[in-house]
Amino acid sequence: MENLVLLGVLLVVTIIVGAFMGIFAFAEVKQLRREVRSLTARLDEASEQGEATGQNRSTAGDNEVFSIAAQSPPEPDTLELDLDLEQPAPATLQKPRSQRWATQPEKRSPQGPIAGGRFFSNLQKNWMVWLGGACVALSGVFLARYGIEQGLLGPKVRVVMGLVTALALYIAAEVLRRKTGGTHPTFAALAGGGAITAFAAVLSSVHLYHFIEPGVAFGALALVALVTMWLARLHGPVLAAIGMLGAYSVPVLVSSDSGNVLGAMVYALIISASVLLLLRHVYRSWLWLGLLAGALLWWLVSLVGHQADGWRGPYLAAVAYLILAVIPRDWLLRLRIPDTSQQGALVLPSLLLLVAAQCLSILREGFLSSAIWAWSPLAIVTLLAARQTPRLAPVPWVLFLGQVAVWFANQVGGEPLRLAPLPPELHSPFLTYLLVNTLLFSGFAVYNYFAVGSGESKERTVTAAWWASLAVMVPLLSLLLGYSLAGDFLPRYLWCLYAAIFGAIFMFLGSRGVGKHWSRGMVVWLFIAAHFAYSLAVCLWLKQASLTLALALQAISLAWVIRRFDMPALGWLLKAVLLVVVVRLTLNPWLLSYGNVAHWSLWTYGGATLCAWIAARILSSSQPADSAQVGLARWAEAGALHLLVLTLWAECRYWLYSGNALAAEFSFTEAVIDMWLFTCLGLVYYRKSLLSGHFGRWYDGYGRVLMLAGLACYIGILLATALSEPWVWRGIGERPLLNMLIPAFAGPVLLAALASRFYLPSVRRFAGQLAALAAFVWISLEVRHLWQGNIRLDVPASTGELYTYSAVWLALAVTAILVASWRGWRSGYQGGMALLALVIVKLFLVDMSGLEGLLRVASFMGMGLALLGIAYLHQKLGVNPEDSA
Repeated sequence: MENLVLLGVLLVVTIIVGAFMGIFAFAEVKQLRREVRSLTARLDEASEQGEATGQNRSTAGDNEVFSIAAQSPPEPDTLELDLDLEQPAPATLQKPRSQRWATQPEKRSPQGPIAGGRFFSNLQKNWMVWLGGACVALSGVFLARYGIEQGLLGPKVRVVMGLVTALALYIAAEVLRRKTGGTHPTFAALAGGGAITAFAAVLSSVHLYHFIEPGVAFGALALVALVTMWLARLHGPVLAAIGMLGAYSVPVLVSSDSGNVLGAMVYALIISASVLLLLRHVYRSWLWLGLLAGALLWWLVSLVGHQADGWRGPYLAAVAYLILAVIPRDWLLRLRIPDTSQQGALVLPSLLLLVAAQCLSILREGFLSSAIWAWSPLAIVTLLAARQTPRLAPVPWVLFLGQVAVWFANQVGGEPLRLAPLPPELHSPFLTYLLVNTLLFSGFAVYNYFAVGSGESKERTVTAAWWASLAVMVPLLSLLLGYSLAGDFLPRYLWCLYAAIFGAIFMFLGSRGVGKHWSRGMVVWLFIAAHFAYSLAVCLWLKQASLTLALALQAISLAWVIRRFDMPALGWLLKAVLLVVVVRLTLNPWLLSYGNVAHWSLWTYGGATLCAWIAARILSSSQPADSAQVGLARWAEAGALHLLVLTLWAECRYWLYSGNALAAEFSFTEAVIDMWLFTCLGLVYYRKSLLSGHFGRWYDGYGRVLMLAGLACYIGILLATALSEPWVWRGIGERPLLNMLIPAFAGPVLLAALASRFYLPSVRRFAGQLAALAAFVWISLEVRHLWQGNIRLDVPASTGELYTYSAVWLALAVTAILVASWRGWRSGYQGGMALLALVIVKLFLVDMSGLEGLLRVASFMGMGLALLGIAYLHQKLGVNPEDSA
């Protein structure tokens, strides 16, 4: 058995030695070919220069000087392989602190292919080299695994053999590089295989054999990573890629099935630091992305179990710190990351990925007693890093909002979905965590705000606004989160009192800041936070109608602040408040239900309308006139008009349904009132749009919506009448003439006539035609009501009623024809003729079909005389029917 083992070892050594000799021979031949190619190129270039010189000598004067000056210098020798992978970036001298992030860009061949083409070109040229290096590396790993499975050698001998093999590969790569006088992907592949073998040997001594302490093992791994970094400086990014991929995958290839996720995460941090050290000298963007992918890979692995609970936050914070500190040697995170550097462009997305990972970790773990120290490190790192780099200022905001959203999401569940508070025993720890988190974010934000200063540059102003918003909004959002998840810890009035105190403090500081000439961003956010705190207090204390009115009152205070302190930047908040109130009151019938007490519709809808109107008056009375405030006044005025429509509608329903303005009913009277209300207000909005400048399109759009709503009400009434719906004919009653027929059917005649005169020119003709049709319908229904006592169309008509229709319609036709002929209205004349034709058809087919004897004679005689009289009057007025037609 021992002979077989010895034979196997000798066989492996022979294969390795033979491989080295083959590589040496390949390198020598490659070098000779390269020298021959270089000499040939120089000879050809020299001959071309000689011919060009002879031609230049034949020219005279300035031409000779110009041709000699235009000659380009001889091009350097070109290598056969891609320079991007073959030549490492030269080592640079120590840079000043202000330039440590400004690294050299990646090398690009002037005539080289694009990124995708270069990758496939490299793959085509170097695939054998890459595959060979990977096989060499895997051979060391599989040799170690084979020895483990077969029990051939002792643990220490296996580890020593692995380290010796790795050292041999390192030495071979360096000897080849020195012998050939240059680097090559083959040498990098050998060194990469050595790095992977060394990683496997050291890691197996910890997880498999346990004869090396974790601290010693991690030191050894760090040493291997440093050696790999040094070799990558000499051999280029190929070695960096192989070393990085192999290092991150070693725990998977050589695994002890111990499930030590924490150890793997610490190991991933060491490898990440090593890769970042590599990036100082051999920078490639894909190396950065590989580093990020490897670090997040082990974070994903940790989500499978619970061993890493409480440690994921520090791990992500460590990764973020390494990304920010290692390359520029900025261990205290005091340097500014320039936007133009390649690393600087990747820092922001990398931090956002780590922020997202922490939020997902919170969602996975839930609330633990270690939450304070588990989730605070990443916040500290991002707050420190963003202090000098304005582009990173949004990252703390994203982190805080993401954590708030995740804490809410953790407690949402059940059917139907609802927000469940934390268990009572967790209330105190959770509120303690919120307090520490609030002090951390707000404290750092205030410190960073004063560190940024109040310069005049746009970048400084925007950055200061980011910090000001974070400083004042974090306490309020934390208060909301604490009340939602641990509200039973304190009485509700205390939560409201705390919110009100915050609002008063912020309002005082905002008004004081105006007098002390604080930065505009800080003052604006103080006023925003004051109103948000007020909204939070009233939302916690009030509900339903009172809450809506309390929110609407903010429009007055915001308008006063905007005018008093010249704060047009608060205009968006005023618009948001008005929008919330309008949407809330508009959707009330579908979302909320209120008790029928204290005439709530008047003081809720009417009170909100009054608040919007007062805000508009405050803003419009500014002297001298400010265009921004005038625009906000238009907004408030539009909100007031909309709320006025809702107020009138709600009041009508309140009186119609015995105080229940949101009753789930729709009566005939309400349909008539809505038709009048919407149409009249649509006309008002249109007239308002003609006087409101650039804001007129909003009025015009809302006016069109109201006109369509009024038309829809009328069409609904007509359809219900045609179907003889009881809620229509019963709503009219039996009283003749003075009944609901006048507002329901005569009203549309007047409304359409007004629209034909005062509404959009494009719809005026349609409105006139609608007015004529509505008049015909109204008169016909009046005849029906006089004969039947109702307007039900499912009851047969008597003979007298039919004759009455003919007489009335004939009178209408004659009147329309004569008036249209007199005024020259072509459409009116055509309508009258159409109605006359309808009357004639009705007389022949319906009215006279059952007549005989003298009644038939009298009927036809009357019909003929009427037609002759119409013709006479038509000619008397002097109108040519052909022209009218």
